[in-house]
Amino acid sequence: MPIVDLNNNEELKKYEEFVRNAPYTSVTQDVGWSHVKNNWEPMYVYLEKDGEITAAMSILMIKNQTGKKFAYCSKGPVCDPSDVDTIDALVQEGLEELKAQDVFLLRFDPEIPFSEELDAKFQEHGYITRNRNMTKAHDTIQPLYNIVVDVADKNIDEVMANMTGKTRTKIRKSMKSGVEVTSSDDMSDIEDFYTAYKTMSDIHGITYRPIEYFQRMVEVFHGTGIMKIFIARYEGKLQASAMAFNYGDKVWHMYGGSMRVQNSLMIPYFLQHEMIEWSTETGKKRYDMGGVWGLDNDDGLYRFKHPFAPHQDVVEYIGEIDYVLDKDAYSEFTK
Repeated sequence: MPIVDLNNNEELKKYEEFVRNAPYTSVTQDVGWSHVKNNWEPMYVYLEKDGEITAAMSILMIKNQTGKKFAYCSKGPVCDPSDVDTIDALVQEGLEELKAQDVFLLRFDPEIPFSEELDAKFQEHGYITRNRNMTKAHDTIQPLYNIVVDVADKNIDEVMANMTGKTRTKIRKSMKSGVEVTSSDDMSDIEDFYTAYKTMSDIHGITYRPIEYFQRMVEVFHGTGIMKIFIARYEGKLQASAMAFNYGDKVWHMYGGSMRVQNSLMIPYFLQHEMIEWSTETGKKRYDMGGVWGLDNDDGLYRFKHPFAPHQDVVEYIGEIDYVLDKDAYSEFTK
């Protein structure tokens, strides 16, 4: 049965190798992500031909208040996201086990731009789509709109040439100011990373993850070349931090923070430069700055991120695709 036996290290290794090298993939589909999200139960479904894996779906499951389980395939499945027939096959392959696990909803949110045609096709195949009917920030697990910088076949100077002049000036000012940025995938950098991350969260009054969450990331990805922690210091003092993942065809800036004590040094711009440079040096096609909640300067995230790629359209993803196993539980969950 093409569901990985979690006690079979050989099967897990084969599955992980496919996911890490597939043309359509994401770090949140990696086997190691279940260690990071250790309060969720993993399930790995795949299709194969002649003994070789051709498509995969990494699922994490968690119980809701009723005891039923929500199953989430974050930024997956690992296949051509426009190939709805293959996605159907993956869902059907895992359906018996999903039912056995008392799952009421399987949700996935593939990284493919929204189109009316694809949206309609998913609906024709029996899925519920959640995208343009979502009107408020955080209505979806992942933002629908992302700033994704085109870095394909470019060096850092060529990427910078496409930024606004003000953005280039801010980067260069920070680089010349004496700010030092270091990077590693070592546990020794987690405390500084977390201090800046938590400080920024407190300043904005937003929730944040415990330090153990990030420590588990190091445990999983140390030595793989997948993760980097960036630390910015000025005159030896912590200023800001960032964490990015190099996976598939992109580098993804996922977390960060700032002490907000030397704003004039434009340190967040310097950190973005370093992560973009990592993406160009490793031959990636995209540098994903993460989501924005608005499409104009009223949104602070858009105001900061868009000048890094002012001539590119903001990427609007297809959103959430829901396969419902229990209609009553789903109605209660989404009301």
